[in-house]
Amino acid sequence: MSTAGSDIQWDRPPVAILWDQSLVWGLICIDTLEALGIPHHLLSGRDVAEGALDSYRVLLVPGGWATHKVRALGETGRQRLLKFITGGGGYIGFCGGAGMVLSPSPSLGIVPLERMALSERLPNASGHVVVRGIPGHPAWAGLPETLPLSIWWPSQFAWHPLPQSFPLATYLSPGEDFTLADLSYSDLKHLDVPWREWESAYGINLNPVRILGQPAMVEIRRGKGKLILSYPHLETPGDAMGNRLLANILAYLGDSGGRSRSAAVSHPRPPGPSSRRPSADAVPWLRASLEAVESLIRFGERNLLWSWRNPWLLQWRRGLRGLEYSMLAVVMRRVFEEARSCAVDGDGEGDGSWLESTRRLERDARDFCRLAARLLIEEKVAIQGGQLSKLGSVNPTVDRLRRELFGGKMSHSGLCGTLLDRLDRILLDLLRHSRTAAGNDWLERGHGSQKPWNP
Repeated sequence: MSTAGSDIQWDRPPVAILWDQSLVWGLICIDTLEALGIPHHLLSGRDVAEGALDSYRVLLVPGGWATHKVRALGETGRQRLLKFITGGGGYIGFCGGAGMVLSPSPSLGIVPLERMALSERLPNASGHVVVRGIPGHPAWAGLPETLPLSIWWPSQFAWHPLPQSFPLATYLSPGEDFTLADLSYSDLKHLDVPWREWESAYGINLNPVRILGQPAMVEIRRGKGKLILSYPHLETPGDAMGNRLLANILAYLGDSGGRSRSAAVSHPRPPGPSSRRPSADAVPWLRASLEAVESLIRFGERNLLWSWRNPWLLQWRRGLRGLEYSMLAVVMRRVFEEARSCAVDGDGEGDGSWLESTRRLERDARDFCRLAARLLIEEKVAIQGGQLSKLGSVNPTVDRLRRELFGGKMSHSGLCGTLLDRLDRILLDLLRHSRTAAGNDWLERGHGSQKPWNP
């Protein structure tokens, strides 16, 4: 992965990452931090609730559904997080990680800022957008005032002036690969587009003028701490300018605030692997799960329902739950690869509960893929009759399958939720096992090592 931050000299303690419910967004985050040479430790919501943040200066929360992250933290985790921030900790959250701390409920309400109403924002935008930053702010050190950043279906801030807070970047213009729903903006920008007519046909806002001049990133003070909330995904792989901006922000948060002078946070140790030791015996079950999922992805490709937009994200037909299928494919592949690596390394005599989890995963994956193939064909036929939305009634068969597979909300539940929750826990176990030695090696090399912290 190419990144402009490969020359960054990192001489600070590891960054904490809240893993729960991050899935593919967590994976691209840790891969980018590894490419930048920035050490990091993975924390669960339970770790936070038990006080693990006391050992860190900076917490990074990747994207994902904010409601699921809030559930993983619980009220005790919320109170611990609030104490961490007000005591001088630095917080950076992307997309769902930004929304998690906003107001009102079910978000955590740590900052008095809300999301823009769905009826007012641009709900289905992705790709690059040019933003304007604040020259002289440490986040923009070595960067131009304007630069392209990646967004992936972001919300928007309902911004209003807050004490000791300000927009850190504002949206300036769409980038070359900017996409509105399934419309490529580069093919539209020279046309006289009847936006109102198209919005009526699509049933959503499409005109990109809605985001221009709006905050893309904000900095907010809370007690002694700072929060930087970003709807652009600065951790997007290969996004050179965004990756450097991310490194700058992490350094800025780590160097400022009351916690930067505390010896207690100089050398945090990573949480040890859970008692659920990965088992080499689980690899065949995980291989079978992966084969079922990849067969479903090929099914969708054959039926012209999606194609790969990049190595970690599908581009799907409008109206499908494409992000869930994309996450399932990418995370399942990574789980299999991590498990196989553990087996090769001899990390193999796992406990019975971990092996049973992989067996259940295989069962759930096969059930999901079988029902999903039927749903996708039914949805393809329904598309021929007109607009197909992700929510709302289509026909009895589609409605039943959708409820069983995804539940009734945009934040997935149903069998998909069960499957992704199981994958999330298994992947955290695997990542912790593969990274424990690397984290301890960082400590042994001494604070300030410049070697990338590779798994």
